[in-house]
Amino acid sequence: MINDFDFLQARSLTEALDILSANSDVLAIAGGTNVMVNMKRAPLETECLLDLSKLDELKTISEENNCIRLGAGVTFSHLLNWKPGGVIEDLMQPMCRAFAGPLIRNLATVGGNVCDASAAADLTPVLVALDASVELQSASDGIRTLNLVDFLQGVRKTARRKDELLTAITFSRPDADDCCFYYKLGKRKADAISIVSLAMIVKLEKDKVASSRISLGAVAPVAIRATTAEKILQGAILNDETIRACTEAAISDSSPIDDFRAGGDYRRQMVGVLVEKGLNAINNA
Repeated sequence: MINDFDFLQARSLTEALDILSANSDVLAIAGGTNVMVNMKRAPLETECLLDLSKLDELKTISEENNCIRLGAGVTFSHLLNWKPGGVIEDLMQPMCRAFAGPLIRNLATVGGNVCDASAAADLTPVLVALDASVELQSASDGIRTLNLVDFLQGVRKTARRKDELLTAITFSRPDADDCCFYYKLGKRKADAISIVSLAMIVKLEKDKVASSRISLGAVAPVAIRATTAEKILQGAILNDETIRACTEAAISDSSPIDDFRAGGDYRRQMVGVLVEKGLNAINNA
């Protein structure tokens, strides 16, 4: 169902921010992959689309002082071909390979995936595990930064103001000795929406867990940290008893719904299966 709307294309970030500042009813898009799907279901809830696809300043990946900065316009194809090494690559590569198909990966952007705020988004569990922050920019107030878990406020809800653009995502490079695990459970191995996804980063020191971040997707309104499970791991020896307790806690941390892809009970069961699988993989690495 396509309704009438204006279409503007920004030629610079400054122009894009000025347009957002002057108009309260503008929807910014880059790849537009979600917007095009949504347009088939219902009219757009906007009178103007603002195309950001020509803004090269949003398409770069940089690193300074061990801080990674992903421009909001970076595509999933770009991420797939990016070779940062270590934990970042070990999380990003399988996530990107399981994300949609080649044609969508060529268009879909990291900023769009985050701002869409889908409970089943592929990128956000990885970014939550990396303790990422988002950079928001407006013509009136310049740049402000929010932790990603504070930015994501619910299904299709974020802390972005109407006059702001998400311009970048930042996170610190994990330590070289950190271990990680990623898994996306879907009805197919590729081009499928998540039933459950898991991204975890664990640091082991002298056979004990020094720190951990366990991120779950598609089992709550937004990607979440399994904080109860993380507390059980802190300072513990990664043995069968600890893994069992952590698995049970991760299940309790989740709050999945029933939908056409899977039931809530099945999703909870799979949270346990994946967390156990991930911790065993890290323990045996």
